[in-house]
Amino acid sequence: MQWSKLKKQVKDRIAESLAGAIEINQTRYRHSHDQEGEFWITYGKDRIFSAGSLTYLSTLGQVVSDNRANGAPLTDAYKQAWPVLEGKGIMLLEEINKDLFFSLSQTVEEMLEHRNPVIRGLAIIDARYGKRRLELFDPVGEHSLIQTLYRLRCETEGVQPSVSALS
Repeated sequence: MQWSKLKKQVKDRIAESLAGAIEINQTRYRHSHDQEGEFWITYGKDRIFSAGSLTYLSTLGQVVSDNRANGAPLTDAYKQAWPVLEGKGIMLLEEINKDLFFSLSQTVEEMLEHRNPVIRGLAIIDARYGKRRLELFDPVGEHSLIQTLYRLRCETEGVQPSVSALS
């Protein structure tokens, strides 16, 4: 699916209170090998999340190098690096696009259980995610994107964030 169509379908799901303020974007570096790119989310003019192939590959190289310096064989160094990157929310642009497309056919509950923090964050600002559920959500331990989107949604909906989210 073309990015413009995917973007429109994802944006159509954003809660009315945030619909005009949240933007999702991506770019492709046409002249780079394999046309790597970047994905980002903005609120107003502020970039609140950014991830992309070059960041992923650079960080992967650094983590693998660190693992190798600690004596791990090459294959083990990579196997140890992937969960670290996933835990930090660093991912390839292709992975983000695949997950965004897949999320179009998911319920909010399924989106909240997804391993990708972008998908979980979009579930929080999804129009199908109600105020009562928002009041009960506890963002502690979640990725910073999810915490940010939770606070923004609470502000725009007039919902008091959970006590743990305020600290």
